[in-house]
Amino acid sequence: MIRPEHLPEFLNPPLHEVVLGVQFVPPRAYQQIRAGEVWNLFRADYPSVQELQALPPTFETFGLPSSSARLMLRGGASHDRFWFLTTKGDELIQFQQDRLLHNWRKVGDGTNEYPRFEGMVKRFEDELDRFERYIDSLAPQALQITQCEITYINHISPQSDEALSVGDWLRPLSLQAPIKADDFSLTLRQAIHDADGKPEGRLVVEAMTAFREDGAPLIALNITVRGAPKDATSRSALDLICKGREIIVTRFSQLTTEAAHKRWGRTK
Repeated sequence: MIRPEHLPEFLNPPLHEVVLGVQFVPPRAYQQIRAGEVWNLFRADYPSVQELQALPPTFETFGLPSSSARLMLRGGASHDRFWFLTTKGDELIQFQQDRLLHNWRKVGDGTNEYPRFEGMVKRFEDELDRFERYIDSLAPQALQITQCEITYINHISPQSDEALSVGDWLRPLSLQAPIKADDFSLTLRQAIHDADGKPEGRLVVEAMTAFREDGAPLIALNITVRGAPKDATSRSALDLICKGREIIVTRFSQLTTEAAHKRWGRTK
């Protein structure tokens, strides 16, 4: 995969974490006692494991009144979520009975290099293929993907001698008088349409004040694209993830200021 020429590019973007993933119908014949078998699929590259609470199902829906609420009940035994981590902890696979995610994240002093989307999505494609072949070995079946997602998590930090002026970094809050807010929170949601004009997913932008581990203030800018693949297959899911990446990178450049672009070394 080659990076599209039209995408904005930065030498030193404030990228802190990237998540690629799919949600699917729980495979037949899978029970949590088999989680170790799933770990063995990836254990050579992800030798450490952690156990966490499962993520709830998430769906982007369209055509429902904004005030409507859906109650989702799930029967049967409860299932956990597992993190399979690299030795450095900078990449991990998240697995639960209805979810497979791949994360890259900054660790330690934050100097570990982002493998770029093209390399990351290729690894996720391989991991998804291995998992599909495994679940087919339990009972002949295809993985039925219900949602796919991609998230870019950015931590925007001023230099140590600068105040956290939100308007210096984000265009929607860049007014004639700089905003020096104690805290703020902003959420934007926008439908994404396919070539026929039908909604296929949603872009969600969340921006808020936060703090680094050392207590220094920062702006967390999280941009997600989530939606349903056209035909519930991994190929369609990966296509939508790639489309989501283009939307996210483009929207990031539109939401952030020219001054911020200079700070991050924008090259195109």
